[in-house]
Amino acid sequence: MVLNRPVRDALPTHSRSFAPEWQQKTDVLEKRARRAKEVQIEHYNKTAHQLPPFSIGDHVIIQHPISKCWSTPAVVVEIGPHRDYLLKTPAGRLFRRNRQMLRKRIPVMPGISTPTPIPPEPIPVKPGTTSTTKPTPPTQEESPKQAKPRQRGKPKPPTFAVLRRSTRTKKKPDRYTN
Repeated sequence: MVLNRPVRDALPTHSRSFAPEWQQKTDVLEKRARRAKEVQIEHYNKTAHQLPPFSIGDHVIIQHPISKCWSTPAVVVEIGPHRDYLLKTPAGRLFRRNRQMLRKRIPVMPGISTPTPIPPEPIPVKPGTTSTTKPTPPTQEESPKQAKPRQRGKPKPPTFAVLRRSTRTKKKPDRYTN
């Protein structure tokens, strides 16, 4: 059917295929499908939000499309028309990525040291009382549980739970004794 008229060709069709009652039913179905699509759009837009745009010269991290790791640092060189950005990596390669695949990154400058923490001052003890000084918390060098910072881009190895067994004595059921 083209322009609400049957097509004149060699394909056989039934004369009732284009009757008004069938056209009304198809109109009802099309309206129902259109309303379902509108409801779907409303539900999606409840939680959808726009990501803030980058400007030229911003430092970003690129997400790898397969491993989903945020590993490749880059700098925005050019901004495209449809939320796409041309990026240059430190190795000199150029990538074009959508805004969804990028995160803002704060570059760390080599040679700039982080401020050292000031140790807490000791608590004065009154003379004549026993020494009840509180132990000072371990520093970063002394702490045995200090975790090493992970390197970006390398997946963390899986950790397995330690198998724990019950210490309860097991008694065989009576049905197996003769």
